[in-house]
Amino acid sequence: MIGLKQGDSGEKVAYLQELLIAAGHLDKNPGADGEYGTETTEAVRKARAAQGSTKPGTPITGTAGGQVMKEFVEKVAGVK
Repeated sequence: MIGLKQGDSGEKVAYLQELLIAAGHLDKNPGADGEYGTETTEAVRKARAAQGSTKPGTPITGTAGGQVMKEFVEKVAGVK
């Protein structure tokens, strides 16, 4: 999932969407369609904000960066 962003598509995006749905940040309808559009971007922003993934003065973006999303996946999956 490292470096996924709006405009990307495919299996990795669908997996990210499934995680976001499971965490309650993305609506189940239309679900994990594998297209990283505006809804997925907003869901990533919500997920990042919910986990406090920002440094003071740094904006929360809708990009699914490596370390941030690794921590998110671990949190959703309940593993560390």
